[in-house]
Amino acid sequence: MKTEKIVELSFLCAIGIVLQILESFLPTSWIIPGFKIGFANITALFVLKMYGIQSMWLVSAMRVFLASLLQGTLFSVSFWLSASGAFLALCAMSIGYKTGWFSILGISVLGAAFHSIGQVLMVTWIYQQFFMQLFLPVLLALSIVSGLCIGALSQLMMNRWKGRKSI
Repeated sequence: MKTEKIVELSFLCAIGIVLQILESFLPTSWIIPGFKIGFANITALFVLKMYGIQSMWLVSAMRVFLASLLQGTLFSVSFWLSASGAFLALCAMSIGYKTGWFSILGISVLGAAFHSIGQVLMVTWIYQQFFMQLFLPVLLALSIVSGLCIGALSQLMMNRWKGRKSI
């Protein structure tokens, strides 16, 4: 891997970590418990489109791990919820990207929806409380909205990046 690519991916990972930590301060639990918009996924989508699937997995895994480490939640319930959601989201986004059927908005909605599914499955498994699955329809509806917003922001970021001038 070229040094320039390593530096760019490290920078994008750092941006994802900052976005994830900043989002943890936003009061979104009034919508539905545990719901987050997913601003850190802007970097995952950007990396997917600009660097490919393998780089997206690397940056996202490092982001989830390091953000949890920095927040003091490593291997806590919130870490496992984040990791399970990220894993299913990355799987869905990888498949969606490989098929070529989806735009960045579609890939983002896929990721948001499967992130919600992963979190609900994990919280059900951890607490053995199957009523948590009742939140899934609402979470999936919110995933469409948040996925479209995050996808649009990612597209804007990519347009700016492609338009940059080399120094």
